[in-house]
Amino acid sequence: MKKLIVLLLLSLFTISCTTQKSSLRIGVIKPSLNYLPLIVGLEKEIIDPDLVEITYFSSGWETNEALVAHRIDLAIMPFTYVWMDVAQGKKIYTLSFLERESDGIITTTDISRLEQLNGKKIGVLRASTLDLFAEVTAVRYNLDLDFVYFRTPMDMASALESGNVDALSFYTPSIFNLSDDFSILYWYSEDYPEHPCCNLTANSQAITDKNNLINKFKAQLHTSCEFMAENPEFVNSIASDHYHISTDIVRRSLQHMKYKMGLESKGRQLEYSLAQEMVNKGYLEKLVDQEQVYYEME
Repeated sequence: MKKLIVLLLLSLFTISCTTQKSSLRIGVIKPSLNYLPLIVGLEKEIIDPDLVEITYFSSGWETNEALVAHRIDLAIMPFTYVWMDVAQGKKIYTLSFLERESDGIITTTDISRLEQLNGKKIGVLRASTLDLFAEVTAVRYNLDLDFVYFRTPMDMASALESGNVDALSFYTPSIFNLSDDFSILYWYSEDYPEHPCCNLTANSQAITDKNNLINKFKAQLHTSCEFMAENPEFVNSIASDHYHISTDIVRRSLQHMKYKMGLESKGRQLEYSLAQEMVNKGYLEKLVDQEQVYYEME
């Protein structure tokens, strides 16, 4: 009898563990377009709906906290979080670049050239991709920018509209929602085409426990990115419905965004150079090796 009970308990434990490992818990930033391939893939059944369990967060730092705490397995989030995590000794990895480009500078309509930003105030989110790309652009074009730091995109938009800053380093689709009093001066993709912005990331436990599932998901996500490139009108419709924004804003946004999987050396080197800027600005105590940041799935 005791032997039967032990066998039954072992069986239940095995079933429980199997159930826990049968899907991937993935965290995304709800208002961001960076996870659009996931939504499109699910809509077209390119991505198996039983494979993923989506958790929505309102910000990148909330998403990152959940990933570090192992409340989720994967996340789609800006690359800056991974570099900060790794520098702090946390076992978080970038599995693939995903959403590329999407950021630019918007300013008042009387400014039509980058050099006119000299001495002007530009609003950024501290330690974000918006902050770093504005910094390297200032260096590249020898601009003396007065950086003004904000906590939220809403605060940034309000500051531009009230005249407290002259420009913003901003992102799609929000960059298109500002009034006609402002115009988009420059896209970072002009100098950094297909640059990584938001990546597919994972914690070490998920990589160990769910390796096969992650590989399967990556392949499906890759197929979804390819489908999106070939079917823009379908993508516009799905994005408009999911994010509750007009198809016009979606169309204009996607003209300045790309979705492409991979961990090519050019993207790694750019992230590494931007991580160096994070050290220069005091956001990172040290610059870690690329081998600690990127994980090539088998």
